[in-house]
Order: sequence, then C-alpha cells, then structure tokens
Amino acid sequence: MRHCFWKCFVLLIALFLFEGCAITESDIETWKGTVRGPGKIIAVLLADKFSDELRVRAGVALIEMERYDVDGIAELQGALRKMPEETRRRLVDQMVPRLISILGSGSKQEEGEGPPPPIQVRAKDAAFLILPYASASKQKELMQALVGWLVEDFNNRSLAGNFSAEQIIRQVGSPAASQLVEAMNARLPQQALVKLAELIGQLGDQATKRKAGERIVQIEREMEGPAFGEWIASRLRKQAAASGRQVSENDIARGVAYNREQFIVGGAIPAMHYLADQPVVANRLLEIAKESNSSPEIEARRVAALQALEGHSKPEHNQVLLRIALDSGQPDRVRDYAFDRIGDSKDRSVIPQLWPLAVQSASAAPNAWRVRWRLGSLLLSLGGPEVAAEWFNRLPRSSDEQYAREELYGYAERLSQMRPQPTDLLRSRLNSSAWFEQAIALFYFERVGGEPELAAIEALKTSNTPTKGPHWDEIKTIGALAESVVASMRERLGKAGATKSSP
Repeated sequence: MRHCFWKCFVLLIALFLFEGCAITESDIETWKGTVRGPGKIIAVLLADKFSDELRVRAGVALIEMERYDVDGIAELQGALRKMPEETRRRLVDQMVPRLISILGSGSKQEEGEGPPPPIQVRAKDAAFLILPYASASKQKELMQALVGWLVEDFNNRSLAGNFSAEQIIRQVGSPAASQLVEAMNARLPQQALVKLAELIGQLGDQATKRKAGERIVQIEREMEGPAFGEWIASRLRKQAAASGRQVSENDIARGVAYNREQFIVGGAIPAMHYLADQPVVANRLLEIAKESNSSPEIEARRVAALQALEGHSKPEHNQVLLRIALDSGQPDRVRDYAFDRIGDSKDRSVIPQLWPLAVQSASAAPNAWRVRWRLGSLLLSLGGPEVAAEWFNRLPRSSDEQYAREELYGYAERLSQMRPQPTDLLRSRLNSSAWFEQAIALFYFERVGGEPELAAIEALKTSNTPTKGPHWDEIKTIGALAESVVASMRERLGKAGATKSSP
C-alpha cells in the first residue's frame, strides 16, 4: 500500500511539473538515466494532453532503459492496462514499427558468440506482452517479426529474456509454427532441433507438418554426408587450436564419427518422432531400421529409429517390422522394438503370422524362449481374450520344455491387461497339470486377484512341482512361487482395505 501511494505521488508530482512546460523527446531521453525519470516517462505515456508521437516515444523509452532498479517492460505493461482500450490500441499500433526496428537491428550472433544484445531481448519481451493489445493487422506484423527474431538464431535466443521461445510460440500457435520450419537445420544443437520439431508437431497445421517432415528427412540425410563431416572436422580443429592441443588426423576422424552419431541419434532421429505421422518421415525411419550394417553405430541408429516410430506405426508398416522382428540374425534390441511397434499398430491381421513362433518349443536353443515370449506377448496384446484359451492349449508341453521366469510373468501381465479380464480361464489354470500354466495363473492373480483366489493359492504352497528354465534361482517349486504370491497379495489387499476404511 505504501509503495502504491508513493508511486501515485511521484506520478502526480510529475504531472504537476509538466504544467506549463514543453516536454520533448530530448527530455525523455534524459529521464531514462535519472532517479525519478521512469516515473516522469510513465506520466507522459499516460497523459492525454501529449501527442501520440511523444507518448509512443515514452513507451519505447521504457523498453530502451538499461536499469536494474526499474523493470521498464513491467512498467510499460502496467501503464497500458490503465488506458482505455481505444487509446491503448492506437498507441500500441504506433509502437509496433519501432519494436520491429529494434528486433531487426544489429547482426545475427555467430556460433558460440553468446546471447543477443539486451535491447533486443527487452524488445522481444515487450513485443510478446503488447501483442494482445494491437489491432489484427499489427498483431500479424509483430508476430512475424517476433517469431522471425527467435528462429534466426534459435539456439542463442530461445531462452533469452523473461519469456522462452516455447512460451511465445505456444501462445501464438499455428502461425508461429510455420515459421519454425525455416529454423530447422543440421547444425543446430541436438536439443534445439528436437524442440523445434516438437513445437511444429504439436502446433503446426498439416501443410506445416508436411513441410517440416520433408525438411527433417533432408537434415538427417545431410548429417550422413561428407560436407557435414567436414564441418564437424573444422570445428574440432578450431577447438584444438584454441586449447593449444595437437591432434592427428586419426583423432579428427574419430571425433567426426562420434559427433556425427550424436547429431543423428541424439538430434535428427528423436526430432523425427514428433513428425512421424508424416509418411515421408515414417518411411525414412523404417529405412533406417532395415539397415543391414552390423556396426554398433548403425545398431544404435536402428534402435533410435524404431523408438521414434512409437505411436505412429501403422498396419502398412508391419510387413517390414515383422521381417526385422522374426529375423534371428538381428540384434535383440532391434527385434524388441520392432515387436513393440507391431503392437502399437493394433493390427490383428498379423496374428496368423505370429502363431507358429508364439507357441514354438524353446528347448533347441539357449535363448529361443525370448523370441517365443515376445511373440506370445504380442499375440495376446493383439488378439485379446478371444485367443487366450487357444494360446494356453498350444503352448509346448514336453517334459524337458523350459520357460524363463520373466517369460511367464510377461504373459501374466498381458493377460491382466485384457478387457474383459480372463479371470475364469486363469482360475482353471491354477489346478493345471502343467507347471508353467500354474505359474502364469499365480503371476496373474498376484497382480489382480482378490480374497476369492487366496484360498486356492494358499493350497498350492505345499506343491513340490519343480520350475524349469532360466532365472528361477530362488523359486525352485510352484509351492515357493505360491508362497511369494500370497505374501504379495496380502500386502496389496491390506493396503487396499486400509485405503477404503480411511475417512
């Protein structure tokens, strides 16, 4: 309250002093650096007795001030809020060309030169704050200049000032997103490229996203080319020279290879994720995923490409994905993500192709169970309750068949996620003669079972039926598994009961 009184008092004194005095732009320029100057400038901006030209000059002066004791941008916004709407729009419209001029002044920062000039940063913040007050035509002009300033040097400018590029672009929306495409280039830091793609993917219209999709594919291909490698090499040589280090051409070559992969796997491919609904991007990701080169670098690209396709895989992609997933010569990580993307597609037409391997014997090879697990889980996810009983009946049952602990747990997890849940089917499997069916049922009820199932599971605690397969080190029998499940269920049900009884 005291601060408000003092501020009003200063404004009243300033207005009193103005009576009979001819205020000029020169006075405003002087006041920018005096103790009471900001109050006088605000008074000019608010007073109808002064010309629009002088009042606009006062508004711009608040932006130009470089002071630590007064926030000129906040003072400008506060003054504008006090004005009648018609007056505010008229003055703001006249301020727009001056703000655009400030944003366009100076030269673009060179790479590594640092942040933009403070006056431009203040003008950017002011432009964002006064944008809603301008007329429609001036809003468009200012928005284009504002976003244009950001994208001209996105990496150095995106976090400068009080309002980030993301805040501004989300506020402006689709019109801003179309300008972001121009900012996308291969030499941006990885995080900046990913952020641009994210904003375009979330805010852009279809035409903008299509254009951005084409651009990000061009960028990824550019990163693979020799010119991009030369650019990285020149940077590495400059860095070495600046630090006084001697580096060989072999060192440079290794540095180029490493940094190229960082740009591709950490920048271009993750950026593609936000534009993967565009066919040109999805097709390029599939091309990368199909690469036959077995080097660790290419494997990392393939994994990243399949990760980037998450949420965007379609039925028409599944034949390519199946060839990858079912190829025993492919790296496990690549196959795993191919399975995941097939599941994302929700395409039931692939189920007939999954059956033979989803119920194959795993006794022939040490890790064959892993493929069966992934295919069985995928089949259950796509087929739902309709295939659950048939799947159980077709699982291999020879006396020497082995099932890994995580395999059976994974099946139970998929079964528990079905709607409707196949609870009656799993109850019947608690008394199965096949130990692995009992284990699946136990894992299932550990997740979703209630009091009605506890008695039947308690009865299994005395079972000496052995478990067979990898990773059952601490659980040698069905009885041991049942004991563990009972403890887990009682803890879960006890917590649920405590929650229900709490007020």
